[in-house]
Amino acid sequence: MTKKKIIICMTSDWKYDQRMQRIFSALQVDYQCKILHRPKKPKLVNEKLAIEDIRCYFKKGALFYAEFNFRLFVLLMKERADLYYAVDADTLAGVGLAAKLKRIQYVFDSHEWFTEVPELEQKNGVKKIWSAIESWAIPGASLCLTVNESLANLFQLKWQKPFHAILNVPVHSVELPSLEPVFVIIYQGAVNKGRGLECAIDAMQYLENYTLQIAGDGDLKEEFENYIGSLPWKDRIRFLGKLTPDELKSQTKKARYGLNLLDGKSKNYYYSLANKFFDYWQAGIPSINMDFPEYRRFNDKYNVGLIISELNSKNLANLINYYDHSEEYAVLRANCLKHRSAFTWEKEAEKLLTLFRSLFT
Repeated sequence: MTKKKIIICMTSDWKYDQRMQRIFSALQVDYQCKILHRPKKPKLVNEKLAIEDIRCYFKKGALFYAEFNFRLFVLLMKERADLYYAVDADTLAGVGLAAKLKRIQYVFDSHEWFTEVPELEQKNGVKKIWSAIESWAIPGASLCLTVNESLANLFQLKWQKPFHAILNVPVHSVELPSLEPVFVIIYQGAVNKGRGLECAIDAMQYLENYTLQIAGDGDLKEEFENYIGSLPWKDRIRFLGKLTPDELKSQTKKARYGLNLLDGKSKNYYYSLANKFFDYWQAGIPSINMDFPEYRRFNDKYNVGLIISELNSKNLANLINYYDHSEEYAVLRANCLKHRSAFTWEKEAEKLLTLFRSLFT
């Protein structure tokens, strides 16, 4: 029997998107999948994977999104498929129009509260355009997904249709973390506004035994590099660049703490549940998180990290110094190892496949 074909559409680079790699792998069990994405580096060569690059002349801003969705629409109209999969609102225009014209189903997977990201602050006109696209496209989606229960509940109220939470959790690993973690604090993720990196960088002046490693790339990387260059503690801050999931896993398990600091003024961040929270957890290292609903909910039950209420460099350093001089760090680390299999991709994949199977019955 011929497998149904799904085309997954994303503006990010599939090679660096752990969630979409896991989803692709899960869906491949039942379906024939193809990926349309925007690569950051030269073409990914892998004969086992059906991946097509969408390369745009414009690299950012309104012209990029317009060009990308136009190119996406043209490609989708040429492709035979049974289902389109829109990753985040920035692919909805192209996916929604092609799906409506070809009268096929489409799935919407919201990895964040797109219209509430910090980059859209003070940009009411741009926000209205994205909101209009969502209002036009989301009601027509056959299935809506998101990354946690908080966002699922909020979106369900807003759009008056079910949203299902598929957690950003890693594949179960039998690898153990380093027996003696080095005095490294690692941050993995985008180097963008509102990620608490200013706080982490300034905290290093009070943490003389530590090195801060920043694994990722983003709009503010050059600005941060210039700022760090003037600091007396600049030699203890390293930019690792954008790492593949395997490289990131190897680097993370050596660290002592993982950072997940966010600016609560952004609703998108306040209701987030980042994959790095679970990546640190399974790597066996305690994480440092904001006192936001999802992180508080998991940490109250499993005690696998630290919670701070505000982005303050001195308070962050004091918190780390306190746990370094008490037996409670060992408790946090032990809890990470004890509960590291509580949330794994294998369990989420079954939920995902059940939802997709319902679309074709």
